[in-house]
Amino acid sequence: MDCLYQKSFSLDWPTVSEIRHILKHVLTAISVKNQDIDAAGLVATEYLTNLLRHSQETSMNVQFAMHKLPDKQLLIEFKDSMPSYDLFNQQASGWQLDSGELVEGGMGVALIKHYFPNACYKTVGQQNTFSFCLTNIDKRPTLIYIDDDKAQLALLNAYLSEHFQVICCEDSESGWQEILTSGATILLLDHKLKNGTSEPLLKKLNQSNLKTNLSVVMLTGDDSEELIKRINLLGVDDYLVKPVSKTRLLQSIERIVHRFSALKYVINEERMQTRQRIGEFNAYNFGSIISQNGGDFCMYPHQQQAPVIIGDMMGHGITALKESFAIKGFLSGCLATEIPIRNVLTTLNQALYEQRLCKTSLVTLLISFIENNILHWFNAGHPAPCVITKNGKLIQLSGTDPLLGLSDDHVYQHYSYDLKDVEHILLFTDGWLDNQQLSDVDQIITKLTDENVQSEEFAYALWQASQVELTAEIDDASLIVINKH
Repeated sequence: MDCLYQKSFSLDWPTVSEIRHILKHVLTAISVKNQDIDAAGLVATEYLTNLLRHSQETSMNVQFAMHKLPDKQLLIEFKDSMPSYDLFNQQASGWQLDSGELVEGGMGVALIKHYFPNACYKTVGQQNTFSFCLTNIDKRPTLIYIDDDKAQLALLNAYLSEHFQVICCEDSESGWQEILTSGATILLLDHKLKNGTSEPLLKKLNQSNLKTNLSVVMLTGDDSEELIKRINLLGVDDYLVKPVSKTRLLQSIERIVHRFSALKYVINEERMQTRQRIGEFNAYNFGSIISQNGGDFCMYPHQQQAPVIIGDMMGHGITALKESFAIKGFLSGCLATEIPIRNVLTTLNQALYEQRLCKTSLVTLLISFIENNILHWFNAGHPAPCVITKNGKLIQLSGTDPLLGLSDDHVYQHYSYDLKDVEHILLFTDGWLDNQQLSDVDQIITKLTDENVQSEEFAYALWQASQVELTAEIDDASLIVINKH
């Protein structure tokens, strides 16, 4: 049995989200089908949330592991030393398999056995093990090849099929549908097609969030300087001039595909604390800012005003992560000089305008702090904070200035809001709403009861209510809930 991933976690609500995130990216990296990724995410979420709700211990640990097995199988396993939780004697709630809803904690045995009849829960000595197995895993990466020449499609499919799961498409329209649904990590396309070129497809791809997970190789019969310059500007990772040999093609693809080795490094980074104390308040952190493996980032600088900084780099994944490191480094340097909070955005804006860092990305940033029970913030293109009153009403605050780096003379405004009737403050990135295809935070709040709003478990209930199927996540998503609970 070959261990693909193994790590011990303190079991809390944000850990559920972190394990979901690891499942998504590791299973995607080894080309597990989308429906199997979603099923694994649902079952892992169900098991962990039930474990949390039924355990009486205040300090819990769970070991999460993924193992490669013979015959194209993958074992997903959770181990703990808590009192045995007799999972398969628990009864399901009113959840229906065909409802299409992701309902936290209560789908029960019906869901687990529906997706994984081989699921097993056993206790040996003081250790409990819950496991299920994904079968027929084809570990070859998925490659989409678009070409309107059937003979060329057949030839390159023969070249590539030993190393890749090849999806052949004869036009851009069918190719785009496969990009949306197949989970492919490599796109190979011919430049010249019957109805024009593949350039419109590349432009469409660049306008989406899909490009960060897709390596692109262009085949062309024209090696003119003008064409090569144009397609390079469209973001291709490599181009090959036809005719191309099998060896040259495989070398090109191998050179641009390094995502899994980089991913293994990223997902083993230490996560930030789930809960931060800021003065009289607690800040609960969820999503990508916890595992620190995307473009979302958060900082709690050691300043007198105890500011909370949340930002979002354009795109997601490893590329956005690298850019976020540069921004965090610059901010840390600024704050170390004891620069006033009101001047931080102006200083960063000047650096970005002069292209001293992050030359290829855009960033949104919100800096907030609480003083004398008043919320203060400075905002560069980020979603403004929301507050929830003591009687459960959600208020979307206004107060957003332009993105950083667009102008060198913009003065970022100081916004504030009195917290006298406020129960919770919400700070979040765009992806939190985008992943759910919602335009309004109120659409998430309506999923919660009045009791949730007053409970000290509100932050966890809100995050759980906002979860979607793993493959429906189109962007990094992060949430900070600030309250006195």
